Amino acid sequence: MDHDVFISYSHKDKAVADAICATLEADGIRCWYAPRDIVPGADWAASIIEAIKTTKVMVLVFTDFANASTQVLREVNNAVSNGVVIVPFKLTESLPTEGMQYYLSTVHWLDAMNRPLERSVAQLKELVKALLNGTAARADAAQFQEAAPTGGTGGGNPPKWLVPVAAVGVAAVVGAVAFLGPRMGGGGAGGDGTGVASSGGSTTLETIAVPANGNAQLSDPDNSGAQGNLQCNYQNGAIAASDGEWFYYRSNDGMSLYKMRLDGSEKTKLNEQQSSYIGVIDGYVYYYVGGKSSGIWRMKTDGSQQTNLYVGTLEDMCIVDGRIFFKNSLDGLKLYSVALDGTDLRKEGDLEQLYYLTFWGGKMYWSNDDDGGCLYRANYDGSEATKLTESGVDTIMATDGYIYYNDLGDYHSYLMNAETLEKHEVLFDGFYGATISSYGLIGGSSSYSLHLYRNELGSKAENVVVDVKAKNVTVVEGYVFYTSEDDNQVYMVDIYGENNQLV
Repeated sequence: MDHDVFISYSHKDKAVADAICATLEADGIRCWYAPRDIVPGADWAASIIEAIKTTKVMVLVFTDFANASTQVLREVNNAVSNGVVIVPFKLTESLPTEGMQYYLSTVHWLDAMNRPLERSVAQLKELVKALLNGTAARADAAQFQEAAPTGGTGGGNPPKWLVPVAAVGVAAVVGAVAFLGPRMGGGGAGGDGTGVASSGGSTTLETIAVPANGNAQLSDPDNSGAQGNLQCNYQNGAIAASDGEWFYYRSNDGMSLYKMRLDGSEKTKLNEQQSSYIGVIDGYVYYYVGGKSSGIWRMKTDGSQQTNLYVGTLEDMCIVDGRIFFKNSLDGLKLYSVALDGTDLRKEGDLEQLYYLTFWGGKMYWSNDDDGGCLYRANYDGSEATKLTESGVDTIMATDGYIYYNDLGDYHSYLMNAETLEKHEVLFDGFYGATISSYGLIGGSSSYSLHLYRNELGSKAENVVVDVKAKNVTVVEGYVFYTSEDDNQVYMVDIYGENNQLV
């Protein structure tokens, strides 16, 4: 593939790399960067080496993440070995590591920290054009050298531009028309397991209205209408939850339920049962057990008082409005509910085929296969059933007063206002087995072979979390718990794709 520029970056900085690529290619400068330009089935490392060998300029997105990346260092090493001009696009004051310093002492540094990102990317474009046509200043010219890092705190501090603070700028460069832009503070959310950090304090989310152009943004994506977990986590089997101090999760030890502190210490086994649909409320862990002891259980968070609340197989368990809702496998998958102490079991109606079942504001939403999978809404007992779309939908999720779904007519993603029923297109892509939280939309991207990606609603930039197909995607306290379809093992990884490990 012919190209002029190779973009080297840490996958944590993919939003910036996307913005640079979009700006350069809009002006006719062909770029190469992974994973977009790696041919399916081709060897990853060989593809990168060949691309660097045939490029004219390397743009290095220089952040603390890139500074610490051995993969980025290898790419820079290959560029130097092949005589490629390197332009570090500086987004941190940290000094390069010793390995980086060896290669980056006399290159075209461009300071992108102290001006709007759009202007910095535009300046980068002009510099790259000048390098390609041979009119650029010498690499040691003062205007480039003065931009090089001269101090800093090393690789430990996050760069100043860290998303989501500068995300609106990135979205503007790539032409996005809306963006989920929370300002995230520290702190868990206590007993509901939906906090976005683990260091104390509270979460503050920027409120953004729905703009006139018809695109929707969310002000509080953790407000899922469920209790003890994000509702979309329940829809994926909910293999983890949190009470702000501990993770409660399904392990690879026979699918048993374990807990550990948020720092990974004090791992403790709580049962010997195949556990899923895990939620934590008011000192109790609720979960579903498959196999011989099928049913809904709860225990104290210390593992004591294990109690069977309901006996039988089920689908789509979710705790909402102070009750446990589930589809009863013993009665045609009709909707049932039971109180949190196991009393007052009741049938909620006679509706069947409630696919992608979701709850919000005293209503339930589902897809009905009888008419091509259209979206419906009704009261819990099935009354006042209303058809909401004429095309089929899937991956229905509730969040912040909106119903998210993939439209099978155009394969785009939409949010429907649960009150007004207005719909707003938010992604030109479909996400499957997904969750919505303060971190954005995390799930299998249809554009990337259903590998696990993170996206901000309204942005074209997608960020890889792990390059595998994942199921049971559960977002808790800044981590994604998932089951890999490659080996059927349970892993946890932070939302930036680091610290991927078996649990």
